[in-house]
Amino acid sequence: MKHGLLTITESDLLAAEEWLGNQVDVVTTTYSQNLFHDGIDGITWDEANRLDVMERLFGNSSRQLAIAYEFGGPNRNEYGRAASGEFDADYRNFAQQLVDRGMGDSIIRMSHEFNLSWNSKYPSDPQNYADGFARCVDVMQSVSGANFDFCFSPARNRLGVAPDAWPVDSAQWPSGEPAPIITPSLYDSEGGTYPDDISGLSDSELEQLWQDAWVVILDKIQMWENFGAERGANRFGTAEWGVATNAYPNPSGGDNPYFVEKLLDYGISQGWELQAYWNTASASGGSHQIHPDSTALTDASNMYQSIVSQQLTNTSTDDTSSDTTDDTSTSTYGGYNTPQAGSNDWHIPLNENFESIEADIQDLADRINNLEQT
Repeated sequence: MKHGLLTITESDLLAAEEWLGNQVDVVTTTYSQNLFHDGIDGITWDEANRLDVMERLFGNSSRQLAIAYEFGGPNRNEYGRAASGEFDADYRNFAQQLVDRGMGDSIIRMSHEFNLSWNSKYPSDPQNYADGFARCVDVMQSVSGANFDFCFSPARNRLGVAPDAWPVDSAQWPSGEPAPIITPSLYDSEGGTYPDDISGLSDSELEQLWQDAWVVILDKIQMWENFGAERGANRFGTAEWGVATNAYPNPSGGDNPYFVEKLLDYGISQGWELQAYWNTASASGGSHQIHPDSTALTDASNMYQSIVSQQLTNTSTDDTSSDTTDDTSTSTYGGYNTPQAGSNDWHIPLNENFESIEADIQDLADRINNLEQT
């Protein structure tokens, strides 16, 4: 399994690799909808000379960049236009620029977390999503030197429109192209398991909740693994996952090394393709960050370091560069999921929002259906 995490500056990446004792395999980042027509300029990287830096870090090394790419156009959800070919030139330009920078092996997370009805990326016509996804893959892979890998990246908590949006079933899926990697977002946040505030719990009570929450998340992981198996897609992983501090607005397990250990051990044992931890300092009032500032998630950080440092297979780096610039990561990550004015909550994991509400709605619908039948 490839191992990595999210980071958006050279100095942060090199510091994380020093922390882990090896070069990471993969680094996740986002793509700004405001720069859809600008190709590689839309990739979030927080440095003035970022294109040269990315070329050095990913074009001239074995590292891969995993990019959350909004193939649905500037508004993120124009999948009919994508399916009809209106964005072909943008896909081709993006792919060509990546290839020219030596990044033709990048991992493309296609319109991730699309399967939630409150998400702006939700496809009103899932067939258009499937056709647009397939067309984007076909166009990008047609560029000479391209060898991209693509991810089918739902939110974790329910299938939603995913079966109807599966791109391999599209007539536009390129012949011979392997099925995409299925990479749901996975967070230690279970409203049905954790209370809103865990600060008053004893250690034994918290540890029991950790175990209970893992049973729930494992069931969801296996739901998606079964989804892939039913479609002949045998590649799985996650490019966005993490624990969260108690300040996170959705109920979470806090500094939970158990979640980190169980997820990594499971992924390794199952032969997942990749894992990349969502290492953000600020998320909706809480934090997922395990490096460099892990003061609120120390045990989870130590667990990640212990397991991943042993798993990384690269024992040396091709990079001889050093960056002494004092880089400060932006909370808006290149304008992706830009918050409202005055807010630092740049990223609200859409797989977490409204999960408990959705369960209540489904329960009510089931009750009504049972009454109608009787």
